[in-house]
Amino acid sequence: MTMLVSALWGAGAIVVAVYMVVAMLRPDKF
Repeated sequence: MTMLVSALWGAGAIVVAVYMVVAMLRPDKF
């Protein structure tokens, strides 16, 4: 179960990073 939790945490971190980059590139959309 630890591998699953770490995999989900890693995916969540990637999603947050992508969201932050998109927010910086397109501030008018947010």
